Amino acid sequence: MHIFLTGDIQIGKTTVIDRTTALLNKAVGGFQTYFDLDRELPTRRLYINSALQSKVFCEENIVVQFKENGFPLVHDEKFDAYGVQLIEEAIGKSDLIVMDECGNLEQFATLFQRKILDTLNGNIPILGVVKQNSWGWTDYIRNHSKVKLITVTNENRDLLPEAIANYIRNLDECV
Repeated sequence: MHIFLTGDIQIGKTTVIDRTTALLNKAVGGFQTYFDLDRELPTRRLYINSALQSKVFCEENIVVQFKENGFPLVHDEKFDAYGVQLIEEAIGKSDLIVMDECGNLEQFATLFQRKILDTLNGNIPILGVVKQNSWGWTDYIRNHSKVKLITVTNENRDLLPEAIANYIRNLDECV
């Protein structure tokens, strides 16, 4: 069974993932997406990197460039190449796959989407985030029979890391 978090922007979903993985003695792989300190600017950038590594703010890691006026420029080819590579590496080397975060920006990155959805059918536990107000391909994540969806709130976010870590540990005992 996989766990995907959802909830309001900046509610602490990534913090829950970070704290949960810190509680587990597992080889972790997968991907993380993140903004630089310019998150509030209309010209902000979204980056992708390995869930194992520190945040990198290099040109080659930019997957979305937001614009002051108009639609964001999404680099589908980076999701489809580097994003898929990160998932494949995680499948080969990890006991837990992190997918932080899945949303509408990847709506045309079909190879990336397919790799995520195919990985849901596997047996390696996934701890991920699905953007709350996303639609389309992310509905497949929400409705997948192996996915437990948890909404992060101010009330539960401090309790979730231990609860999720225990849940994942119990999965190990069932194998």
